[in-house]
Parts: sequence; C-alpha cells; structure tokens
Amino acid sequence: MSEPTQKAEISRQRAAGLRGHIAGVTALVALFVVVAAWFWTTRQPAQVDAGIGLPHGVIVAGTGAFVAALIAEIRAMSFWEILEAAWDLLLGMLSVIGSILMGIWNGILGLFGWD
Repeated sequence: MSEPTQKAEISRQRAAGLRGHIAGVTALVALFVVVAAWFWTTRQPAQVDAGIGLPHGVIVAGTGAFVAALIAEIRAMSFWEILEAAWDLLLGMLSVIGSILMGIWNGILGLFGWD
C-alpha cells in the first residue's frame, strides 16, 4: 500500500469511547433546543401580524444543526452499525404500533365492560 492510502485509512478509523459520539450528542442537544423553542412559541398568546421572531430563527437554526450532526454521526458509523440502528428503529416502530393497537383494543373491550 502507498503511504497516503494508509494515512487515509488510519484517519478514517472511528474514535473510541464518548469522543466517537460527539455528533450524536450534538444532534440530541439541537433537537432539545428546537423542541423547547417550539413549545415556547406555542404557549405564547396569538399576536396579530407579529411576523417572524427569535423563536422561529432558533427553530430553523436548531433544525439545521440537528440534521448536520445527524449526518455526521451516520457518516462515522460502519455499515453494520447503520444496519443495527435501522433494525432498532424498525422494532421500535412496530412496538409503538402494537401499543397503539393494544390501547384501541382495550378501549373497545372497556366499552363492553369486558376489561
């Protein structure tokens, strides 16, 4: 192997420990800021012709930071880590759908007094 190729492979290795997940933590913080700004905006009284204010800018900037950090985290993952995350997301989605259906079923049984 040539020298530049070896350096590129060495620099491409993932950092061990928490340092390898800085982008993921940044994505979570950005998502928290966006949700907090959105929550704050929805709790304010409606103002006629208020225009776009600071909370809207925070939401837009935070969403951009979230997407950028998420892309950086995914780029740092190996193929198998991406497959594992996709599998976990699929199982989580199926779990949420199952919980919703179970709640609907329990509501129907409760209507008939069979609970």
